[in-house]
Amino acid sequence: TVQDFIEKTHQQQEHTFRRYHIIFNIYTGTSSPKTFAIQQKICEGILTKLQDNGLLSIKTSKQWFDVQSERFLADRYVRGKCPHCGDQNAYSNECDNCGNYFQPEQLTETRSVFSDKPPILKETDHLWLDMWQLTDTLISWVESKKKSWRKVVWNEVIATLMPSLSFPNAFEPEYKKMKSLLPKHKSRYAPGKRVQLQFTNLSHLKEATKHLKTANISIEINDGWAHRPISRDTDWGIPIPPTVAEDFHQKSLYVWPDSLIAPIAFTQRALLQKGKDPESYKEFWCDPNSKIYQFLGQDNVFFYTLMQGSLWIGSQEEINRLPNDGELQLNNVFGAYHLHINGDKMSKSTGNFYSGDQLIDEFKYHPDQIRYHLSILSLSEKSSNFDFESFNLRNKFLCGPMNAAFEKPLSAAKKQFSNTIPEGIILEKVEKESFKIVRKYLHQMAKAEYSTLLYAIENYARLINSLFAQFKPHDDRFPLEERKNALYSCFAILKNMMIMLYPFVPSTMEKLRKSLNLPPHSLSIDELGKQMPSGHQLGEINEYFPKVTENN
Repeated sequence: TVQDFIEKTHQQQEHTFRRYHIIFNIYTGTSSPKTFAIQQKICEGILTKLQDNGLLSIKTSKQWFDVQSERFLADRYVRGKCPHCGDQNAYSNECDNCGNYFQPEQLTETRSVFSDKPPILKETDHLWLDMWQLTDTLISWVESKKKSWRKVVWNEVIATLMPSLSFPNAFEPEYKKMKSLLPKHKSRYAPGKRVQLQFTNLSHLKEATKHLKTANISIEINDGWAHRPISRDTDWGIPIPPTVAEDFHQKSLYVWPDSLIAPIAFTQRALLQKGKDPESYKEFWCDPNSKIYQFLGQDNVFFYTLMQGSLWIGSQEEINRLPNDGELQLNNVFGAYHLHINGDKMSKSTGNFYSGDQLIDEFKYHPDQIRYHLSILSLSEKSSNFDFESFNLRNKFLCGPMNAAFEKPLSAAKKQFSNTIPEGIILEKVEKESFKIVRKYLHQMAKAEYSTLLYAIENYARLINSLFAQFKPHDDRFPLEERKNALYSCFAILKNMMIMLYPFVPSTMEKLRKSLNLPPHSLSIDELGKQMPSGHQLGEINEYFPKVTENN
């Protein structure tokens, strides 16, 4: 059954997460029996409010239907020839190869994933969400995120959102004559030999439309992004309540709005598990002082910004303003580019991928090696390639210079100072560099800019090797006071590194914590900059990052 399949997959994924030391307050799904009722209640409430605010309508459209299996097909269950680039594996309404979107009827040489037979286009009724009415409110929200969102995310969202129209470039001379009469706007050439005009709000678009039509210029409003169906012909999922749409008993809420709403239900489940009032979810989702962060692939940015923003704003009492205290608060979004394998986008459908378990079981890598390497890739800025050559070079650094940074101070303390931290002061250079790295850490962790941060931490670790080269704390032939101060400073660096690296390589930093003989709470970010006292008894030196062998 579908439920059995989901449960099996869920258990496999949870097992993999735990192997990689990824722990959740709760890991569930909307189909889970304990979550389904909660999710259904929340979805019904949001759908009812959307309807009350005039943002839902029922439209008839054509959708691919597999005659042999007697089922409507979701977009990804139809393949065919892209009308733009000719790729034979385009989906119903988009092509991964060229990135273009199109209408289902533009797809040719179609085939069903289930029967491999050509499907037919069949009329069906669905619930549609009108996000166009919320454009100005969404713009004010996105504008406020210009400095906090990743640049590529912000640019993509604002480019989609800003009201625009287009016309054939044959009308360009007429447009230029009346350009000064139009509200402030940007113009550019668009595909299909067209000119696109972009405005700052809906009223300016409306005014410009009026002027252009008066001049008999044939225009097209670019509002395709704003009108989306949110139901599907399947009884698997959250049912559409009859109060919202009658005769929709065999239709369900489409996966995207369902998944966007789901974290609220998961929060309530997590609270119930802790024996708390599930209504206290509002402390997380409805408090302007709370912070909601969502990490996602670059191709899903639209859903977690404009669609989720529309669901939240559209279910308020008033839809022409941003949320008040007590209403669902809008989130922060971190979009990441695709991970490539052997130069191509990682894809399960083409077999171009490695699984998390495969890297551990077959290739014998440690989870922290993989976590670190993925974190240091520049996925927040561009698509990055996973290849074993660069992966192993990074692992050699970890098991070489990085391990040495951990081991040298511990070894010197054991050999020269009875396995304790000596009396000393933090050297001025170390104090200065520690202040800089902690400030950088707080700033870049808040923005999820991990790649440049980890390189900075690596440079910070090199300070230890530098202090050993200069002051020789391990060698009693050199001045004692200088050696004590250098080693005392090394342990200040070491504790800061342990805290900063813990989110990236938790099991390795647990080993370092035990070597430093520190309690678990010392891993807290609040402990940054707090030096271990002189005379602190240290633990045993451990094996930290594993060596890179011929097998890996």
